[in-house]
Amino acid sequence: MLEKPSPPVASEDVTAQPALGDATIRTLRPADIAAAIELLVLAAGDDKRHRLLAQLTAAEPGEMHHAVVAERSGVVVGVGKLAAEPAFPGTVSALVAVAEADRGRGVGTALAADLAGWAEHHLGPAHVVTSAVRDDLDGGRRFAQRYGLVVTRHSVGWRFDLLGRGDELAERATRTADAAGVRVRVADLKAEEAAIVECIGRTLPGLPVPGAEGQQVDLAHARQVIPDEATVLVAESLDAPGTPLWGLTVVTPQAGSGDWYTVYTGVTVDRRGRGVATALKAAALDQACRSGASAVTTHNDDGNEPILRANRAFGMRPSVGYWSLLRRDA
Repeated sequence: MLEKPSPPVASEDVTAQPALGDATIRTLRPADIAAAIELLVLAAGDDKRHRLLAQLTAAEPGEMHHAVVAERSGVVVGVGKLAAEPAFPGTVSALVAVAEADRGRGVGTALAADLAGWAEHHLGPAHVVTSAVRDDLDGGRRFAQRYGLVVTRHSVGWRFDLLGRGDELAERATRTADAAGVRVRVADLKAEEAAIVECIGRTLPGLPVPGAEGQQVDLAHARQVIPDEATVLVAESLDAPGTPLWGLTVVTPQAGSGDWYTVYTGVTVDRRGRGVATALKAAALDQACRSGASAVTTHNDDGNEPILRANRAFGMRPSVGYWSLLRRDA
């Protein structure tokens, strides 16, 4: 996988490398986490907030985990992290972000150097380093490429405004579910956790995941990618209630805004091409609207033409996407 470790993406232009000045690099402390999250979402996108928080606050014994900040005059102006993705064994997620006012001063380079030094002593050939950066941050992508990460996928961003569309969304949810022959309902995440995780496992084949080709998935950790405050909608057979779920979608409120975000949507292999994904999407929009959301945003791989067509048919508008990057064998 990796013969040499690599630093992660930074939201700082690669051409600027002046002296670090009076900023210092140190280990992240609990009191830094809120500020660190606000910086990291500048590079990764606000929809990644729940995963970033989990990566900075919780690490299982033996998990790869390292986070540092750049501090100037008592203010956190940059942050870098390397964190294991337990659901994807051997995969380490990396990211560096710098406050806009402090870019171009070498802060991102210093943070990346710290992470690279740590990785050299802790990561081995069995690890791959991945990262994701917003597709409107060319500087971040170039920074990553400077350290050997390469773009492996591009995810297109979409946004759907909900205000004033309640009746339309309710009718569409009913119509698409009937057409697909499914009942879509809100699941109890706690009581139905086992069935939800099992369904995720059956919907993953063929979908892009972090890591290299052939990446394994550890379903024992799949629950970690679902925020506790998320709403999970499941599709089940109308004709055979009680049989395994046909698919699911996970949507969650975005902190600090009226938007909701679609964390995941999947349909089991044997039920694809029957309109189940469309029914789940329609139900998610309806549920978000009923819950008072102002809009729903999502991302989809730019090679998944069926779902891109569905988004356009729904009237979704293009929004900010992101690049997925991977450090391949050196």
